[in-house]
Amino acid sequence: MKDLGDLKYFLGIEVARSTTGIFLSQRKYVLDLLTKTGILGCKPAETPIEMNHKL
Repeated sequence: MKDLGDLKYFLGIEVARSTTGIFLSQRKYVLDLLTKTGILGCKPAETPIEMNHKL
């Protein structure tokens, strides 16, 4: 068994530690996915539904 140091990236999830706790993010996974599909430079679109709408 080896000590590989602090965990930074595992199964598409980035791990960042701070004094207040642990932060999990999939930012790198999403950026890689957008780059792979060729839509990284596309313009964002507004959501066509009202926010906080109760169904």
